[in-house]
Amino acid sequence: MNKFIKKEWPFLLFLAIPLIAAILIYPYMPDMVPTHWNTKGEIDDYSSREFGTFFLPLLNIGLYVFYLVLPHLDPKRANYEKFFGSYKLIRYATHIFFVFMFVITVLASLGYSIDIGLWVAVGVSILFIIMGNVMGRVRHNYFIGFRYPWTLANEEVWRKTHQVGSKAMVLGGIIALIGVLLTENSVRFIVVMAGIFIPTIFTTVYSYLVFRQITK
Repeated sequence: MNKFIKKEWPFLLFLAIPLIAAILIYPYMPDMVPTHWNTKGEIDDYSSREFGTFFLPLLNIGLYVFYLVLPHLDPKRANYEKFFGSYKLIRYATHIFFVFMFVITVLASLGYSIDIGLWVAVGVSILFIIMGNVMGRVRHNYFIGFRYPWTLANEEVWRKTHQVGSKAMVLGGIIALIGVLLTENSVRFIVVMAGIFIPTIFTTVYSYLVFRQITK
């Protein structure tokens, strides 16, 4: 247990601090907590105080458990050691993102003037850039990366797909981030979606073409 805590303590802090904060701020949260905003940054859905306060901290805990057990479920589990550092960075990025989402949601719920559309778009863009930076180092597995039938079937296709896909993700994320900072709320959602889906579609097509070329 001591060895586990020594290795995992930063992650455990990312889980414990939001949960403790949620318990402390729960009495001050409104009865109905805003949990969804439209493309103009306007609140269009609410949840109960309990759900709005505790959902994100508990989701983060669930993701932590998921990431811990994932390598043990993967038939390619031995490959996780080959991209251990990258997998750890993916875990950090995911947990920090949800802590960030928790913070801005709580601030908005407590009446602070938060441009939620801006901050969510910035957070998603940065997360996409980080994921892109590590994707080129992700080795053949069944859960993390560009998991198409042809990449799972062929390691060379997997390698080439992730080399190109990682660059496309970083470029898309940077363009999305710049676009988000320079545009109005009404188009931020479109900018972010374009920054995510265009690189993904490009990578999918490129990957399939590589597969056809290698296997013809």
